[in-house]
Amino acid sequence: MKKGKTAKAKPITQRVFAVRKLARWMLPFYEKVACDAKYAVQWAKAVRETDIAAMQKLLRKAIGRRPIYALASNSVGYFIDIPLPKPLLVITNGTTIQPGLTQHTFNSAVHRAIAKSVIPMYREIAANPVYAEEIVDAINSKNEARLRQLVRSTVRSPYLTSVRIDFSGMFLGFKYPGSKFVYYNEVFREYVV
Repeated sequence: MKKGKTAKAKPITQRVFAVRKLARWMLPFYEKVACDAKYAVQWAKAVRETDIAAMQKLLRKAIGRRPIYALASNSVGYFIDIPLPKPLLVITNGTTIQPGLTQHTFNSAVHRAIAKSVIPMYREIAANPVYAEEIVDAINSKNEARLRQLVRSTVRSPYLTSVRIDFSGMFLGFKYPGSKFVYYNEVFREYVV
């Protein structure tokens, strides 16, 4: 490398098998949130309190013994890392408010509504390899118009306000009446160091 030059990080690309694995892993969780109000309230409380131990117990009730790489909360959302084979390591899914806008805010009713809205998309990704491949192609080519079309074909909520590509994944923004904040359902890959 020449003096004064810095190494540029390789762009992270999304992978079809990773997105499908994530969908299969997360579907039981979203179904539990959508169908069980008590569970959704407990989950939201654990997220607000950044109580990872409680989140871990609740997550296990939904997904059983499926392995996870990591589980995190920032008091306004959560992130679940699903393990992938090396060198990929993980794919992340979560629902969160943009950091810096508020603290200790995570509404169980909004989370339930988002879960109900995204279940058809995750089902389609898990069951339909062609749909999953089209989603991944749109993300990797940074084609937001195509991604929006694909997502809106399965997520039919009028409260879905944005579909964008950022980093290495898709970010679905939901704004519900009575909530001051946009909640983002996210799927992305990152380097783990």
